[in-house]
Amino acid sequence: MARKNKDNSSTIADFFDRTAANLRGSGNAVSLLAMASCVVCAIAMLAIGVPRLRNYLNERSFVEAGAVTVRFVDAPVWFDRTRAAEIRALVATAVGDGSALDPTRLVAAREALTQSGWFSAIKQVRLDDNGGFLIDAVFRHPFAVVLHANREHLVDENGCRLPADWALGQRPSEPHWISLVNATSPPPGAPGERWAGRDVAAGLELLKTTFGKPWERQIAAIDLSRMDGDGLVLLTTNGGFIMWGYPPDVETTAEPPKTAKLRNLDVLFASTGHIDNGGGRVLDLRTDVPSVRLVSDEAPR
Repeated sequence: MARKNKDNSSTIADFFDRTAANLRGSGNAVSLLAMASCVVCAIAMLAIGVPRLRNYLNERSFVEAGAVTVRFVDAPVWFDRTRAAEIRALVATAVGDGSALDPTRLVAAREALTQSGWFSAIKQVRLDDNGGFLIDAVFRHPFAVVLHANREHLVDENGCRLPADWALGQRPSEPHWISLVNATSPPPGAPGERWAGRDVAAGLELLKTTFGKPWERQIAAIDLSRMDGDGLVLLTTNGGFIMWGYPPDVETTAEPPKTAKLRNLDVLFASTGHIDNGGGRVLDLRTDVPSVRLVSDEAPR
């Protein structure tokens, strides 16, 4: 009798175990179904909501080309409002109307800045407030002008053409840029490209030699046409001529070194106030003892 009761107890326990297992299994199925439903709903909401959110953001971030702003991290003093306005116009034309969140705008802005010719390197282009751009760039600095076909083209110290030129006699009087005249090669095709010709390179080297001298502003131009004969010739603002000779980076025993030539000009300036001994004269620095003669005594050239 006791054995029968024991069998009944086991049967009842097995029943409850099976029932609990079935309930647990049913619970897992319900949970999985609920999770799947949530995922489907989330996907549906994203499919509907993301495009609407994107459209909303694009509408709120829309920038017209005319409203595009351009700022520089560290712009030099000479980069005035006129130059800044020119750069802004170039960038605005390149990016056009559109969303400030469009990543292609950064690429278009960088390309426009690179092609402008004003920069030797574009370090970084970032989005600025109100859909503008903040630029970190390395500027090319104006250093001289090269005269060709009655137009004076602005160049940097390396001879790279900058995007500024004037008809002869029309460029501003300030700042004082010395003109390289009678260059053999025409201007390069695009801003930012280097002017070809050893004569332009020699003229720029001479300007670097005289840069910062107290009498620098008395130099009006450098004549490159005699470089293979008499050498480089300085034209002064007084109408005088200074026969410099070989380019400063050429070492030769035929002429005094550049340090001696500069010293002679320093002495003349200190004693007379003029590096051409008063104007209307030709000063020849190509000999150990400089000589001075009147321009009227010079043979016609």
